Amino acid sequence: MKQPKSLTREQYLKQFSRAVRWRLPPRESEDAIADYRELIFQEERDESKLVEELGEPVQAAHLLTDVKSYRRWLAVFAVLAYGLFLLAKWDFTGHSSIYLSSHDQWWYPVWVMAVGMALSLYWFRRHGQKNGPLSRRLAPALAAVLVVGVVVIGWAWHVMSPEWLERAAMEPFGGPLGRQAWMLGDMLMYGGVFCALAALTGLVLAKCYDRRWLALYILGVTVAAMMGFMTFQLKSMDVSSGATDMLRSYLFARLIPIGAAGLVGTGVALC
Repeated sequence: MKQPKSLTREQYLKQFSRAVRWRLPPRESEDAIADYRELIFQEERDESKLVEELGEPVQAAHLLTDVKSYRRWLAVFAVLAYGLFLLAKWDFTGHSSIYLSSHDQWWYPVWVMAVGMALSLYWFRRHGQKNGPLSRRLAPALAAVLVVGVVVIGWAWHVMSPEWLERAAMEPFGGPLGRQAWMLGDMLMYGGVFCALAALTGLVLAKCYDRRWLALYILGVTVAAMMGFMTFQLKSMDVSSGATDMLRSYLFARLIPIGAAGLVGTGVALC
């Protein structure tokens, strides 16, 4: 019979803490961690027999889990994480394998954002918990996502001005204005992936520590969706048609409400 792997007290508590935070609401998980800390650090307890006496850390966390509630959470997480995967893929490749019509494709990222916001706010407002003071790391994380979004969208505003487009049309291939256009494509690609990863981080931290981390998920999914929307729109626009004065106003008239909805959702998540 295989002997259980020996763990130090610190290793056992660390593995148990990770497992229980993922499976239980924040307040319940902190209570469970406190109880197990007392058990683990009892003076009379033999450290070499921790796993033998208390079970594997993940198994111990499983015994405390409400299985039905945990499975519902896994289903919610799977939907939200898959949405973030799609946004990252669309931002990085500028292409969707889902095809209903050429016009519908523009709105795919916005649909993902809308479903993600509605589902996540419903779940965490009902099942999530605030856990102490607001984390000091949340504000810098939100600021980083916001700065990425503002820089990329601001650069798109610059590149799509009628004057810039007219000058770019007269420039030889590979000139400085063309490089600025290529830079916008790279910014949309990498900025979108960064925001999707930030959103995933916020989602995990909202479950494991404090529901207010959901604000990072909502802001990240909003900016990633806006970048995906811009990517699909720019790939479908025909600059040679001559209607350069309409391109920027057409795009930003749709981006502004999307961004506003995301900011409102971010504020709700912080409450």
